[in-house]
Amino acid sequence: MWFNSLFIFFIGLLLSSCSGSINQPITFFEVQTPRPFGYVMGDEIKQRIIIDARDGLALQASSMPSIGEVNRWLNLNMINIEKTKTQQGFHYQIDLTYQIFYAPLAVKMLELPGFTLQFRQFGNTIEKKVPSWHFTAAPLRELAIRKDDGKEYMRPDTPAPFLDNTRQLNRLIVSLLSALILAAYLAWLYGLLTFLPKYQIFKSPLRKLAKLSADDLTASLNIMHKALNQLNGKPLFQHQLAGFYQRFPNYQPLHEKLTWFFNCSNQHFFSSASRANKDESEKIKALCQHCLQIERGKR
Repeated sequence: MWFNSLFIFFIGLLLSSCSGSINQPITFFEVQTPRPFGYVMGDEIKQRIIIDARDGLALQASSMPSIGEVNRWLNLNMINIEKTKTQQGFHYQIDLTYQIFYAPLAVKMLELPGFTLQFRQFGNTIEKKVPSWHFTAAPLRELAIRKDDGKEYMRPDTPAPFLDNTRQLNRLIVSLLSALILAAYLAWLYGLLTFLPKYQIFKSPLRKLAKLSADDLTASLNIMHKALNQLNGKPLFQHQLAGFYQRFPNYQPLHEKLTWFFNCSNQHFFSSASRANKDESEKIKALCQHCLQIERGKR
């Protein structure tokens, strides 16, 4: 009889313990941490908390540590909370990113402080302790440089590799070449390249005309005829002016002056009543000057 009573007592105790675990509001809790050694000043430490909670249990965000300075050498840079629905309730994944700014003189044990998470369920508060976590930090450099067999123990820092700027350099070269070609084209279009043969036809004749006296009309006419023939590519006569203007439309505004020039030349060379005139020599010089301006794109 007593054996049956003892058996029933143990069965009841077992059932009560099982029912208590089934009714636990937090069914799974785990704190995942990285390696506990090998950290230096400036390193980040990532900590992850995994929680499975039953339906109706809500994590209180106010119980999380605040982003920013934790103490004089530790900062909390980021908090990321992921909440997903499961069949039994909710699955929480909390990621914390710490950064240390401790510069130890030797290897030193440090601690990430613990904190308490709070959950609310039907007006009741349930707490879960996140324990503190210990790790070691090492100095960036030793206090003294040791030498072994006459050689330095510590080597200099490796120089940073250069960035590949080949693409940017090629783009710069192409841009400069394009700008140079465009500038040369505009200079040619506006007659700024006066050193080219195209812009040397009337330059020399104008200098020669400037040296002649007003009485030397024959030389002035020959010099101007030679310049016009050079521009035309063959001897130019008065009756060919229409075709000349089609090939060189920039000179058409000088039609009246060119007509006068050919009439003056015909009268001088083929008329017995011709005579030198100072005004005629000056007009020829002015005509050559205007041709030079058109040649250089200034008119």
